[in-house]
Amino acid sequence: MLIRGKTPASCFGLAGCDENAGTYALGWCLKQSPALCAELLCSMGLDPCAEIELSSQTFCSVDRGFTDLEVRSGTAFHLIFEAKRFWQVASREQLERYAGRLTGSNVQQRRFVSISAARKDWAIRHLPPDVDGIPVEHLSWTDIRAMARRAHAASKSQVERLWLHQLNLHLSEYGMTSNAFDSLAYVVSLSRELLPNSPDATWIDVVVNQGRYFHPVGGNGWPLIPPAYIGFRYLSEFKSVHFIERVDTVDNLQEIDPTWPATTTAHFVYTLGPAMRPATPLPLGNIYYTARHWVALDLLISGKAASYEEAIALTKERQALRGDA
Repeated sequence: MLIRGKTPASCFGLAGCDENAGTYALGWCLKQSPALCAELLCSMGLDPCAEIELSSQTFCSVDRGFTDLEVRSGTAFHLIFEAKRFWQVASREQLERYAGRLTGSNVQQRRFVSISAARKDWAIRHLPPDVDGIPVEHLSWTDIRAMARRAHAASKSQVERLWLHQLNLHLSEYGMTSNAFDSLAYVVSLSRELLPNSPDATWIDVVVNQGRYFHPVGGNGWPLIPPAYIGFRYLSEFKSVHFIERVDTVDNLQEIDPTWPATTTAHFVYTLGPAMRPATPLPLGNIYYTARHWVALDLLISGKAASYEEAIALTKERQALRGDA
């Protein structure tokens, strides 16, 4: 079954793959799976056996907004979850809008919980520690997926395990990196110019000698989710493709290497696996030299394509036949 031209990974994908669909799926599975509920509450230091009430897309006439997910347990606690699909986190202004719901709750503990693809160490630098005295915590979609897997292993109920399996499949589309079995590589060009703060190292050296690469998170065509594979063109040829072994997110690249540019916005920093090189030299052909492309991995290294330009064209032909173009 195709939804907007794509096959959903799970039944939850029928509602799409945005933050609303993610929190719908999470809320549903929290009610279906005591093991998942216990995992989530334990992660926040709350009673894992607490009876909870859940509501999604709850409207309030005072703040005129809809919360992604609210979790209550009598007078024990009231949690408001605000989710993003990608690396972003909720803004202070967004959380402030809903603060009145928590301050007005007659409970012992009130918390905001941010959810996004971002790792906690990056997210907590961009989230306020509290809003109007209400603590703010962060969970990544990867954290929640790990909870679902642990709950699946712990549960004896076949129905519960079925829902947890579906949640695990659904959240595979929310992580920080693309599927490791993706067949496309994201290919960029490298310059022979010197790095801005180095007397001798070039942009090519970052990849060849340091085994790293970095780029902005989103904007101007850059990916919001890191690819599984990244390829490099320089010196008039396609040179290599690498599996991305690790992804870090930083605001100032000089925190990692002082010879790199000084930045103030989020950047992905990749640690690269070993280079996989074309079977035969792969000249570029007629392409715009700074353009970035998604290209089939096998066409880059098998020798089937006579040029990088042809590899792009063959990739587009495959996508058109498959309905992905």
